[in-house]
Amino acid sequence: PGGTAGTSGGGGGGGGGGAHGTTGTPVARRLLPTPDVLSTLQVLQTAPLPVRTPDQPRRTVADLQQLMLSEVRAKHGPGATLASADSDTFELLDLLYNEIEREVQHDAPAADMLVRLQVPVVQAALRDRNFFLRAQHPARDLLNTVAESGATWLGDDDVDPHLVQRLHKAVETVVETYEGDEAVFEDANRDVQQHLQTAARKAELAERRQIEAARGKDRLEIAKQKAADTIESAMAEAKPQKFVQALLSQAWADVLTLTQLRNGESSQEWADQLQTTLEIVAATTASQPANPELAGKIEKSLVQVGYHEDEAAAISRRLSSAEEDETTSRTELTARLKARARLGGQGEAKKKVVQPRTPQEQECYDYLRALPFGTWFEFTRNQQGDVQRQRLSWFSPVTGNALFVNQRGQRVGEHSLDTLAHLMAKGQAQVVTEDRGRLIDRAWNATLNALRSLTGRSGEPAGDAA
Repeated sequence: PGGTAGTSGGGGGGGGGGAHGTTGTPVARRLLPTPDVLSTLQVLQTAPLPVRTPDQPRRTVADLQQLMLSEVRAKHGPGATLASADSDTFELLDLLYNEIEREVQHDAPAADMLVRLQVPVVQAALRDRNFFLRAQHPARDLLNTVAESGATWLGDDDVDPHLVQRLHKAVETVVETYEGDEAVFEDANRDVQQHLQTAARKAELAERRQIEAARGKDRLEIAKQKAADTIESAMAEAKPQKFVQALLSQAWADVLTLTQLRNGESSQEWADQLQTTLEIVAATTASQPANPELAGKIEKSLVQVGYHEDEAAAISRRLSSAEEDETTSRTELTARLKARARLGGQGEAKKKVVQPRTPQEQECYDYLRALPFGTWFEFTRNQQGDVQRQRLSWFSPVTGNALFVNQRGQRVGEHSLDTLAHLMAKGQAQVVTEDRGRLIDRAWNATLNALRSLTGRSGEPAGDAA
């Protein structure tokens, strides 16, 4: 700092303009030594922030600079002003903070924490003239950790309340104890990073549980669809009465679904149930005499999937003969079936109707099927263009169901690959294809770019501009 054109106003006045007395006569300028600036900031550091109403803007670093100048001028006279290097440091930090705040949610707890860190961060930059060149400066590290906790792409479900508490404690510790020792920032950030590491391990375990649940749900959906297809195929030539069809698609479909889940399509158990399904259709359409053992096989199978014995007996009588069962009325049996929970908690499996994909959607769909698990997506949340990041944790190559989690490993969404391809084609979802690095580094690069555009040195590397 100090060599950047157009930042200090030609003499480090700190935004205070020319120095004049109450009568308008010029007052002799007095450049403040950096230790005097630091001592004034030390007093301001622990002072409580003024109460802010929701519609009031938060304090900026430029506001802090004016507050500090008011304090020193009250003590040293109206001619007191900042040295050029110190003034440049304030203005660079103001630009940096503005860039950081672009990526932080306005109502996130991090927004107020960043304001609390202004004074110690300014002090750190004034004490270390390499602050802007040291990417791993402890104060910058903590500033980054706080800012990233309130990043604009985080959703409400992504906020970790325990992390917020740790951050608040870390910030207050710095505000209360920092007097020039960088280790204060380092220790505070280390405590937060330890929590983040623990949270990352918990997120990994949570994500694994979500994947297992999604796989189980997917297997159930596949089994239910296989059961529905099997029943439909068995009724291809002859269809029983509507009531019998309803019993097949509900009660008997549960039997087929459970058999598929437990034993698989290549098992003898599945072959036996497939044969029983064909016998049920034949018996209820009177195309051939019923097998005397059919009712017993049906009843036993229904009991195994959780039907009460009396319900299983009533259903088996109706599914083993074309004649109407007079023992249990159709109305009573229908009411019982509606009252009981289905296997998987859902109704009859239905084939998904997939709309034809446009060429662009097909390209996106093929791209999605080749993506590795763990890929991050950004979804547009509103018309303002705000985005939320979600991690593609897993998807089924059979059903196309995709599971998305947040950075805490919590399930935040489920999409089919078709739906996802449609969103991508419309520009409402996109893959995060590059590591954008730390938030504070992006903010610093944006600050340098802004300065280059002002000075006409847009082609220079970051080190030269700094």
